[in-house]
Amino acid sequence: MSEFTNQNQFTPSTVTPQENPSGFSFENVHRNAMIEQMSKKAAVGTNAPVGYLPQATKTGTTIVGLVYKGGVVLGADTRATGGSEVADKNCEKIHFLAPNIYCCGAGTAADTEKTTEIISSQLELLRMNTGGAQSRIVTACTLLKRMLFRYQGHVSAALVL
Repeated sequence: MSEFTNQNQFTPSTVTPQENPSGFSFENVHRNAMIEQMSKKAAVGTNAPVGYLPQATKTGTTIVGLVYKGGVVLGADTRATGGSEVADKNCEKIHFLAPNIYCCGAGTAADTEKTTEIISSQLELLRMNTGGAQSRIVTACTLLKRMLFRYQGHVSAALVL
């Protein structure tokens, strides 16, 4: 993030990477310190109190995918909203694509559901044509990105594959 870089401060290029990085990463510590300094300077010229920090923006859906040594974990919330109102408290946001592939979806519920349904059927047809072999992740990713690109942003689906 260029607005948080300072030539006199820490930059990622000055750090030598570890051979096998493990554990929690503290690389945002310097960014957070820079935000705090900026907020103290901004408070002097505004009505904001000293130490004012920017607030997190609530954007709606929470989806996450974590990779670990033995596989992948997908997680999602279950609430669907229509504007500021909760439309459905039990919305499925983890979608089946193939026996070995699932994805998390955010955006318009109908778009994510239909998109994953279409990709799932295309993967099933491909498995039938290739003798029943497992679907490849790269194939699902390619089908998804081609479909989303074809509609040039008119399909409101954000997917974690």
